[in-house]
Amino acid sequence: MKKMNKAYLAHIIADSPGGPRGQEGLSEELSDEFENIMLLCDTHHRLIDREEVEEHPPELLREYKREHEERIERLTGIESDHGTHILLFGTKIGTHRGEVNHDQARQAVLPDRYPNTERGIRLDLNDTGIDESSPTYWPAVKEAVNSQVGRLVDRKEGPKGNSIEHLSIFGLAPIPALAYLGRRIGDTIPADVYQRHRETGGWQWAEEKENPCSYIVDQPSDDGISKEGSGGSSDRSQESSESVAVRLSLSGDVLRADVEEALGCRPPLYTITIDKPRRDFLRLEGELRRFRKEWMSLLAEIRGAHGADVEIHLFPAVPNSVAIEVGRTQLPKSDPPISIYDHDKEKGGFTHALTLT
Repeated sequence: MKKMNKAYLAHIIADSPGGPRGQEGLSEELSDEFENIMLLCDTHHRLIDREEVEEHPPELLREYKREHEERIERLTGIESDHGTHILLFGTKIGTHRGEVNHDQARQAVLPDRYPNTERGIRLDLNDTGIDESSPTYWPAVKEAVNSQVGRLVDRKEGPKGNSIEHLSIFGLAPIPALAYLGRRIGDTIPADVYQRHRETGGWQWAEEKENPCSYIVDQPSDDGISKEGSGGSSDRSQESSESVAVRLSLSGDVLRADVEEALGCRPPLYTITIDKPRRDFLRLEGELRRFRKEWMSLLAEIRGAHGADVEIHLFPAVPNSVAIEVGRTQLPKSDPPISIYDHDKEKGGFTHALTLT
């Protein structure tokens, strides 16, 4: 049996007074008018004209027609060069599976862009049989990202051989894994990074009409203790320091005591935070762009204050999209290596996960 697309021209007001929703005089007047005609499949044509006529008055059908036409206009109005490859990355987060729904991702990129492939590029590590408690977990994550994403990025070639001009990145995974993904992708390919929002379960950004949050950057004083809310530039120009610590307290508080316990020392401590850190603070795409700018400025400040050989120990409590941007913005030839620590609930503190170089 051959497959085919079959559609019917259905009238909102029937073309004869005795038909569904027909009206004397009006049926003859509107019989050939475009505004009175809908294109329907066989199932829905029978539904509105035979099975549920009373449940589908003219006003409801006109609303359906209007919504459909507006949706098609938005989709067909996308410029031909606004295609994107959707990249879906997921691993277990504790005992929960990190799975990105492709349909939700597809909806999130519209109407600004359209997917270049039907199914996207999926990197799914949920069924590897290992989790964060295993010493082989982080090396396995790095190997998987290098072998699958690395090939796509290095060649800038999609799974079907088509050129990758833009990426739309969706990730649900532990923070260090997301940062490593971002580092491997880098910024050589233009990309948009998306955030899953707990209140809606979707990935669409809220409208920029909302009031954005403000980032607070704290820098260490001469005794290594951060000057809360100081901002600005440090006067520790070119001071030699083997390592510094950075805490990103955005979706939760990272305690100074936890940093010092993990490192076994009290290094200079930098902080990026917000007023009242919370899980759902990141709702606007502009807030992610502003974080990217603050993070890049902080990396430049650390290079200037401590030299190019300094190692950064990063303690993050951040949304997934922020973790990806932490990796994407690292410059391999000028930024120092970044050792990322993962919060382990079972051990009650932070442990080293992997290093971005």
